[in-house]
Amino acid sequence: MNENYITYGNFRFGLVDNEDVLKDTFRMRYEVYVDEFGFENKDDHPDGFETDDYEKESVHFACLNKNDSVVGTIRLVLDSDKGFPIEHAVETTFIGEKPDRSKIGEISRLTVSRDLRRRKEDGMYGVESYLKEREGGVLPDDGSIPEEMKGRKNPIIVLGLYQVMYHESRRRGISHWYMITEKKIFYALKKYGFLFHQIGAPVFYHGQRIPYLGIIDEIEKDLMKTNPDMVKIMLTGLEKKYCPSFKGIENSLKIG
Repeated sequence: MNENYITYGNFRFGLVDNEDVLKDTFRMRYEVYVDEFGFENKDDHPDGFETDDYEKESVHFACLNKNDSVVGTIRLVLDSDKGFPIEHAVETTFIGEKPDRSKIGEISRLTVSRDLRRRKEDGMYGVESYLKEREGGVLPDDGSIPEEMKGRKNPIIVLGLYQVMYHESRRRGISHWYMITEKKIFYALKKYGFLFHQIGAPVFYHGQRIPYLGIIDEIEKDLMKTNPDMVKIMLTGLEKKYCPSFKGIENSLKIG
């Protein structure tokens, strides 16, 4: 993990630049996608690593626990002659002016270790216990919170992974994110102020998946209006020269 990592409690989040850590991310993905949920065929991954054709075109991120074991992963697929995975899965409609492809990245392979999802209601990503039933979660739609679910902390693994991925996107000048995922991830991100747009019809691959587009500048500005504390969290650890510069953000966040 490189030097620009961030720490929350016993967890460290950052870009993977070490071959051993990278292999550990593939191993953990195998545990989740192959062993636990059966999304991938064991025969296709005889080495015990879950990988595909986009690994070399991707920037990888991980969450490490206090024992330096990988307990969370996410990657950002960059533009290449292979195209983006979403382009081979579903027909999409872009929102707004489409930038140069080098400014687009596709979010994928979000995984959270089952050791951090010990409650039956946590689901695959550890976010379900924060969402209502109509959003793909387990909370009652009337807004009430069962006694046993009160006092839970935010889904720190998912939020931390998105934070370091956002940092690296800023450093690389990436302005748009593709994402094809379950609706529960869309609602989990929306709950914390991350606005994504649906850009195509749902497709069935390991269950229903929906294509989304996130416009980073739009997400930042919307967060400044609706949840400035989250903006401050998201910018923590990001070098000042890469921070957004729209009106009011420096005074609001006391950057620098």
